[in-house]
Amino acid sequence: MLKNTAIGIAIGLLVMGGIWGLVHLMDDKRPEPELVAESVPGASKGVMDLICELELDLDGQLALGIKENEPSRITMAQIDFEKKSGWYQGKIAISESRAGPLNLMGTRMKIYRPAMFQRFGVMITGEEFVVDRKTGSFVQSLSLQDGRTVKLIKGTCAKVIKPPF
Repeated sequence: MLKNTAIGIAIGLLVMGGIWGLVHLMDDKRPEPELVAESVPGASKGVMDLICELELDLDGQLALGIKENEPSRITMAQIDFEKKSGWYQGKIAISESRAGPLNLMGTRMKIYRPAMFQRFGVMITGEEFVVDRKTGSFVQSLSLQDGRTVKLIKGTCAKVIKPPF
């Protein structure tokens, strides 16, 4: 009986060793890609046109004391990789005529522009928006003279695919 048990254990170990060896032989040894600008959706050259559905961020609306209830809106944005700039349309926006400089941070495209204007009873000293190319999320923030940064607008963007006509 002890002899049969030893033979059974030996055969079991050989089978397990064979399976383990096959698994490692068939294992794919490709390294995981790093998150860099080249590995995210869309090329980092030319012009990227985006269409975005945006709405006021409730926390930002409360922080600035905005009483009006703004409906969500569809707007355009553009990232120009050659000029290293970007803009989007809106009431408080980095407009096409005054595009801001582009900063690529992994999957995120950040456009920031200094500003100096009064709105909502506060002095706004900077405006920026960030679009994540992986998730499509859009966040627009305002820098205030008192040092606060308020996220005012949020939403989702998608790359505009132009038809072949």
